[in-house]
Amino acid sequence: MSAEKKPTVIKANNKLQMKVGTGTIDAHKIVESQKVIENNEVDFAPLGLSILKKLEMGLEQAKDPSVNMQKIKAILTAPVMELKANAAIFHYSLIGNLANIMLHFLETIKTMDNDAVEIVKAHHNTLHMIIVRKLKGDAGQAGKQLAAELQQACDRYYHKRISK
Repeated sequence: MSAEKKPTVIKANNKLQMKVGTGTIDAHKIVESQKVIENNEVDFAPLGLSILKKLEMGLEQAKDPSVNMQKIKAILTAPVMELKANAAIFHYSLIGNLANIMLHFLETIKTMDNDAVEIVKAHHNTLHMIIVRKLKGDAGQAGKQLAAELQQACDRYYHKRISK
């Protein structure tokens, strides 16, 4: 009979809790915070374009066959996650939707071949157009069509790779 290994217990660090305290948050402060988010008029374009520049630089690195696939995926995933996280705050829900599709794509693919790079480039170009034209919100029917096209491109990629 083998001896059972006992689990290691790691005691939680309570420093953050000591700084912020415990209990509920005042409902008035929550309402005020929500108003700040809803009435945010900060121009997203400079931030969005700088994040897209990171994605573009990642796409350049993806062309280098000597770079590790996991590193490429991480380099490409970081700006997509950043866009997804910031889009809603600046009222660009379409960017968040498209970034969500791209995150799933990057997390699922096994290799970063030319077709995968082209899909990420198309995503980059689409987001660039949305930011430059300041297409806030979900962009209505056109936004739904853009999301459907990106999803279809990803689905075609999956189908092509799975059926090989």
